[in-house]
Amino acid sequence: MDQGRTSNELAHRLQRLVLRLNRELRAQNAGAGASNADAVLLAEVRHAPGLGVSELAAIENVARSVMSERVKRLQRAGLIALDPRPQRDRRRVGLVITEAGRELLEFITARRRAWMVERLTALSDEERRAMELAVVSLERITGREGVAAHRRAVAAKRESQP
Repeated sequence: MDQGRTSNELAHRLQRLVLRLNRELRAQNAGAGASNADAVLLAEVRHAPGLGVSELAAIENVARSVMSERVKRLQRAGLIALDPRPQRDRRRVGLVITEAGRELLEFITARRRAWMVERLTALSDEERRAMELAVVSLERITGREGVAAHRRAVAAKRESQP
């Protein structure tokens, strides 16, 4: 079997798997009061307080007008607010996650993580090691390995502090 055909088949299987996994994770949001897109947006604002609508639109690869509507909806719900810190450019508006937004995001994250942990614990040690390699590889494919490594380091530092 040639490498091109093998890569094409792997790409097809991976694409289907990612879509199925995304569907399963979205299902964990059911009844939480936020969509998957809302949870992603809340996480971005939590990780980088002060982001503006244009920056969020670029991160999510959507039109600024679409992001503006999403932000307004989350503001009305009390999940994000305007950043009270002064901005260098007065025309720019930064955003921060509210306590209600943080609580909702923590609830969704805990629910999703519990679902994933339950499935991972059913795997053998060898399969879990393979999953670790797959995750690292997927981070490289998406160009997020630097971000992921930074977030892991920050999380490890928080856990080690009293």
